[in-house]
Amino acid sequence: MPHVTVGFSSSSVSLACDSLQPGHLAVPSTSDPPFRIHITPRTSGYYVTVKGNGGQKFRGFLLEARDVQEEGRRAGRFLEVQDSGRIISCSFGGGGVQHSDGSIKNQVTALWNPHNFTGQVIFRATVVESYFIYWTGIESDVLNLV
Repeated sequence: MPHVTVGFSSSSVSLACDSLQPGHLAVPSTSDPPFRIHITPRTSGYYVTVKGNGGQKFRGFLLEARDVQEEGRRAGRFLEVQDSGRIISCSFGGGGVQHSDGSIKNQVTALWNPHNFTGQVIFRATVVESYFIYWTGIESDVLNLV
């Protein structure tokens, strides 16, 4: 019996929250991802930006904040995201951010707040260049919240 998977071009990817797998009929790329996650402190939290290296463009993404000590545990909440994204429920409202459509993007920035979380946080993303080309497990530097 064939295995059926589901892609998420504009619908919610909340089914992919745990695995960060987009459900495409392809395997993730094993090459070094041409994308990075940048963290910028703000008074209301942190701007978290997914951006391509050297202007690399993408169509889709899923971004989450995870507790380093308890790897599966999501941390904090996303409060805002640019027009090319939307906040989704991954275990709780604001637990993740995803693309809102399949348009070409240069970068996407979301506002994240720790909401009383203390410890170490890492941001993880899946970035989709095209249906058959995507990278999973893209990680930011560790953010220490004391």
